[in-house]
Amino acid sequence: MNTAANDLFQKIWVLDESKFNETLLDALSRGRAVIHDGVAYWAEGSGKTGVIQHLPFKEAAFKSAEEAIKAAQMTTVIATAASTCVILGAIIIQTKYLAAKLDRLQETVDEISKDVHSQNIIYYMDKITDYVGGIEVARTLLRDRSLDEEIREVAYPLLAQLSAKRNHVLSFIDNILNLAGSKDDVTERHYELIVNFAHMTMEIMPMGIHTEYLLTARVGKPRLAEQILVDGAQRYENALSVYKGFMNEQHASLVRGNIGSRARAYKSIEPKVEALLSSTENELLLSLPLGRMALQAA
Repeated sequence: MNTAANDLFQKIWVLDESKFNETLLDALSRGRAVIHDGVAYWAEGSGKTGVIQHLPFKEAAFKSAEEAIKAAQMTTVIATAASTCVILGAIIIQTKYLAAKLDRLQETVDEISKDVHSQNIIYYMDKITDYVGGIEVARTLLRDRSLDEEIREVAYPLLAQLSAKRNHVLSFIDNILNLAGSKDDVTERHYELIVNFAHMTMEIMPMGIHTEYLLTARVGKPRLAEQILVDGAQRYENALSVYKGFMNEQHASLVRGNIGSRARAYKSIEPKVEALLSSTENELLLSLPLGRMALQAA
């Protein structure tokens, strides 16, 4: 998460590892714990089920996302990947980071709507903005842990809607890119707008999937939360493969000199695509936060 959002970070509630109980420390040392939304459960295959400990939190101040992630990577109790995943979830839920990205996506939608009048792209945009709007609602529900019981009634139907909308969104990536690749109907300007829209969608999806996962865990469905994260990750990887294939085709056309006036637009997008494809943060957001003692895992 290395965008210019540093001014959005102030205080974030993070795990207070000094207050983990002995049972949890033993489970972590044996790799038998999994952490979902601040609650440690016995991991599948551990021979036990249920909650190990509702983890204690402390307030920490960070100047930037990078600083928060670095702090997570210096942990001495939870393995780096799990600790970093907890920090990433806290950043998404407790700060304006995701909201800022959603605002930028909406700005792009507004810009495309002015220039592109294809009913197809408008239909796809509507579906995607429906999903990200639902994710903002989920983020709001997650912000106050004291409301756990009160949000259940609202969360259940919302989660069902989000799962359906997420699958629609990911299935639309191929359609959007096919539209962008249409040489007959799409100008250079439209090409750049549509590909950037697809890119921002792919950039936001891991955060959306992780938010779904956190909300499912928050309302007491840890195994379902795991399934949502695993399924979401698989579907995202399929869509990412489609996006990568499209960009590879565009690169080949550039090398052959067949991309024409779109060359400039492609070159401006290419570095962002490389960053997306190699994003460690996205990989962590789509991975189960399995706990293990960091020093023993090293």
